Formats: sequence, C-alpha cells, structure tokens
Amino acid sequence: MSTDGRRHHLLIYLVLGTIAFSAAAAFAWVLNVSLKTNQEFLGTRPWTIAEDFHFENYLNAWTNADVGAYFGNSVVVSISATVLGVVVSAFAAYPIARIPFRANGAVLAIFLMGLMVPWMVTFIPLYLTLQDFGLLDTRIGLVLVYATYNLPFNIFVLTGFLRTLPRELEEAAAMDGAGPTVTFVRVILPLLGPGLASVTIISFLNNWNEFFYALVLIHSPSKMTLPLGLFQLGQAADYGTNWVTLFAGMIITALPVLIVFALLQKQVTKGLTAGALKG
Repeated sequence: MSTDGRRHHLLIYLVLGTIAFSAAAAFAWVLNVSLKTNQEFLGTRPWTIAEDFHFENYLNAWTNADVGAYFGNSVVVSISATVLGVVVSAFAAYPIARIPFRANGAVLAIFLMGLMVPWMVTFIPLYLTLQDFGLLDTRIGLVLVYATYNLPFNIFVLTGFLRTLPRELEEAAAMDGAGPTVTFVRVILPLLGPGLASVTIISFLNNWNEFFYALVLIHSPSKMTLPLGLFQLGQAADYGTNWVTLFAGMIITALPVLIVFALLQKQVTKGLTAGALKG
C-alpha cells in the first residue's frame, strides 16, 4: 500500500474512532448519572463517578415513572409496524424487480419519491386522514403510519437485493407449474434472508426511536411510546422531578436497540451491500 493510501486509511480510522468515542462517552455519562441520587447529580460535577450504584433508579423508572408501560407500547407498536411494513415491502418489491411490465420503472420511481418528499409536506393530509378514519390517539394508527413511513426505503433495498438473484429460479419454478405467488413464497422468499434482515432491523430501529409522529398523533399517557414518555419525564424534570429517573429511562430505551444491532449487524451489512450491487 502506498503512503497516500495509508494516510487515507489512517484519516478514516481517526474520524470513525472519534465518532465512536463520542458516542461511547455520551452513553457512559448517561449510565453514570442514572446510578446517582438526584442530590448527587445536582451537587457534583457532570463527570463525577457515582459514589454508590443506585440500581433502584431503574425500578423507580420502570414502575413509578411508567417507563414499563411506555416500553410495552413501544414493543407492540414497533414490532407490529415492522412486520407489516416488511411484508408489504417484500410483496411490492418482487414484481418490480422480477416481473417485467411496462410501468415497472415508473412504479419504483413513485415509491422512491417517498425518500425525497419531506415529511412536513405530507403531515397535514396524513393527520386529517387519520382523523377522518378515527385513528388518532390509537396504536393502530401509529402502526400504520410507521409501516408506511418505512416502505420506500424497504422497497428500494429489497428490489436491489432481488435483482441479484438468478432469473433461472423463476424459469425452473414455471416449468414445474408454479405461479408468481407460489414462486415468490417457496423459491424466492427463503433466499431473501439477508435483505429481509436488513430492512427488518432498520425499520425496527426507526420505529423504536421515532418521536415526532407519536408526539402529534398520541395524546393519552397510557398509549405513549418510550421516546414520547421520556419527553414527558423531561418536561416534568424541569419542575423538580427526579432527574436520575429520566436518565435511567434513557438507558432502558437504548439497551434493546444496542443489543439488537450488536447481534445482527453482520446481517444488516450483508443485506445492504448485496442490495447496493444492482440497486
């Protein structure tokens, strides 16, 4: 490797290392604060290590601050929206990528426009539509919004991944008398593992962390998701509520995301890379 190449790689490593260190430092600070008492947090310097580890802060956050209820809502909404969005995306991407028809490119372009149109443009029509159907302040309404929100990206990735598969698969299935639906379910779908894993994980992370739609569409405290619930705790903290409870709730929110991504990051990378080859 040339000297310029080494410098280039060194610069990349320095940038990535700086970003990783910043993220790890922020997480360590939140974790440290979550183990303090409220008096200790307000009376010491930000980076002072907790004198004693008060794990009861997590129990207080889970029960007294309703983080457990928020967590349950997030699980239900995120998983439901992810499953619905991925299933619809897979069935939409298959004919676009594998079945030639005249409007093939136009249909894909319409879906991809969802990646370019700012959410501010569509929010008011979306709000009014949910209001007309009686879906405001409901988990079902939030599930439908989240599933739709992820469709353009999911279809883009799955379409690119499907185009990497050999055409002979459909030809062999057709010779055996299988139609498009049977071919997709029995032949193509088992080969879509990496692509499905990628869009599933990314959709779940988007749904789990989404805040704005939940803020506007959900009003009842019993239906709030974790980001919205923590926002309410933060608002209360401004008026003297226990700050460490809020930080404990942040750790509870972040842990599932970290665990899922740590276990499945290879599948995400493989699926996105394969989809990019012909995307």
